[in-house]
Amino acid sequence: MQVKEVMSKEVITVKRSTTLRGLLEKFSKFHIFPLVPVVEEDNRLVGIVSFRNLIDVFSPYRQEILKTVPFLDDREEDIFKVELTKDIGDLVIVEDIMETKFVSLQEDAALEEAFKLMRLQLKEEFPVTDKTGKLVGKIGIFDIIRRVFQEKGVI
Repeated sequence: MQVKEVMSKEVITVKRSTTLRGLLEKFSKFHIFPLVPVVEEDNRLVGIVSFRNLIDVFSPYRQEILKTVPFLDDREEDIFKVELTKDIGDLVIVEDIMETKFVSLQEDAALEEAFKLMRLQLKEEFPVTDKTGKLVGKIGIFDIIRRVFQEKGVI
């Protein structure tokens, strides 16, 4: 079975120019912040935003230093004590916080491969692309587990 048979084809995406305020408003009704694909006008996948990237907004300078010196202490910022201005919602854009080095799956990848990669990378979901790098969906661990239950006749 292939990833394209199980993945969700309806994916909420953002552009590089989306403001932090716009990003947060778009997902205000969610209980958890999903993995958000960042796409160009032609739907080419160029990055992702995760909840970790949102936490990094609270310590932008420290984050940049940690990227260059991997052995530095990576303690979490106390988000309740950090002072942010209201303007940050319009000053920070997705391009400032998105990850450009990320793992995606090809739509014709085997479902077993997707599951192994999720376990190896300690991720619960991945964006899915076609051979040209265009976003075609997203697959999560629950999509895979649900399909296995279906195949076993449980549901």
